[in-house]
Amino acid sequence: MEETIQLAQTTAHRYERKFTVFNQSKLAVFTGIKRHPAFFRAIYHPRQITNIYLDTTKFQFYKDNQIGIADRKKVRIRWYGNVLGAVTQPKLEYKIKVGLTGYKNIYTLPNFEIRAGFSTNDLQSLFDRANLPMTVRDELKGLNPTLLNTYQRTYFQSLDKHFRLTFDEGLTYYKLRPTNNQFLAKARERELQVLELKYAPEQEQRASQVASLLRYRLDKKSKYVSGIDCF
Repeated sequence: MEETIQLAQTTAHRYERKFTVFNQSKLAVFTGIKRHPAFFRAIYHPRQITNIYLDTTKFQFYKDNQIGIADRKKVRIRWYGNVLGAVTQPKLEYKIKVGLTGYKNIYTLPNFEIRAGFSTNDLQSLFDRANLPMTVRDELKGLNPTLLNTYQRTYFQSLDKHFRLTFDEGLTYYKLRPTNNQFLAKARERELQVLELKYAPEQEQRASQVASLLRYRLDKKSKYVSGIDCF
C-alpha cells in the first residue's frame, strides 16, 4: 500500500506588527485593548503555546533573522500544551517571510513524547512517521533542535474581523542541543510581554492608525532570536 504524502496547508500572506510591553499589569494592557476604537474583544480561551525550533549546524536561520534578511524562514514544531510529557496534535511549521509579509506552510505530525534525553534522533523518527514530502524530509535531515520556548497566548479580534491581536506572557526558553537534552538550561523574560497585530495586506493603510492607538513600542522582536541570545 502506497503512502499518502502530505500536501502543505498554506496560510494566506499577512502582516505582523510586534509591540513590546514592559512592567505593566495584564489588567492594564487588556483594559487598553478593549478601549481601542477598533473594539477588540477576546476570542478563544488563552492557550499555552510550545515550540521546538530547528536550525542548521551554523544557525543560518538565526543569523538571517538577526541581520534582517528580507526573504527568510523559521522551522519549528508547535503544539498547545506543556513542555514535557505527551504532545498531541503537533504541527511542523515553515514560517516564510517575503519582504514585509509572511505566510506558513504547515504539516501535521504524529503525537509524540518529550522526556529527558530527547534528541535529534527522536525528531527524525517523528518525521519519518509523518509522510512528509521528500524535499521536506531531506531538508529536515540537515537541521537540529536549537531552542524550545513556551508562553501563554490570549487572542483578540476587532469588531470588523480585519485585525487580530495576540498577547504573549510568561516567555520561557530552554536551550536545546542535538543529543541528551535534560531541559535544565532555562531562561525567562519575566517583565516582558509581546503584542502582535496581524492583518491582511489590503488593510495596510488602515493598520497604521490601528497600531498607533495601541500606544506601545513597535519592535522587530523575534522570540527565536531572543531565546538563542539568552544562551
